[in-house]
Amino acid sequence: MFFTKRKSRRQIQNLKNLSKKSVDVGKFVKDFYVEKGLAYISCNVGGYNDIIDRYSVKGYEWLEESFARFIEENAIYIPPEYPIVLEICGHRFTKEQRDCIEATILDYYALKMGDVQMSMQSNRRRIVFLLALMLVFAIFVYISSQFPNLPRPLAEAPFVLFWMALWDGAEMFFLDRQDLQQDKLEAAQLASMKVTFYEKFEDGPAEPDVVQELLDQIENEEVILPSTQWDQDE
Repeated sequence: MFFTKRKSRRQIQNLKNLSKKSVDVGKFVKDFYVEKGLAYISCNVGGYNDIIDRYSVKGYEWLEESFARFIEENAIYIPPEYPIVLEICGHRFTKEQRDCIEATILDYYALKMGDVQMSMQSNRRRIVFLLALMLVFAIFVYISSQFPNLPRPLAEAPFVLFWMALWDGAEMFFLDRQDLQQDKLEAAQLASMKVTFYEKFEDGPAEPDVVQELLDQIENEEVILPSTQWDQDE
């Protein structure tokens, strides 16, 4: 037999106090990530294979899973309107390694962006298909209304199917598509981030000319997907 103790007045008050607590996420993001219009993600690495998966072969490099997860877990808090600067610190890389790391990071997130674009195209095709179904069912509704002696199930079936198609189409357009639009913004933000390298992490604001240079580079860069099979969607 289980007995439930009655909550004391102090416990009840503590629950009330906890329910009233909140965090200013916007202030936290600005304090922790944003500096002069740029959002910084700083990471510390010990070598090349902390970033590039050690199973990769030359010319077909892939990001190390934990490194990609670190970037994404930080980026999730950064609003899409802030360009991201990825600061890789803790190791001196050769120019060839730096070029390979930067290209691999940007290609990796360009592919992620391509995945979202494919989902958006699939979503659009399904919406068009449901609109076509709605038109067909609307025609059947009109036809059935011209025959008042039709059995009730047969007369009501097109009406029910019409509203089911309308409901599913509205959900895809107003809910699913909005989520995909947000996913695309976040993927584009990562696919266009600027990668920088420092032997040692220095916690301090960048020089104004450096900030402006980074902003100009990010704004002028175009995200090019590794494959041409993805057409730009909206």
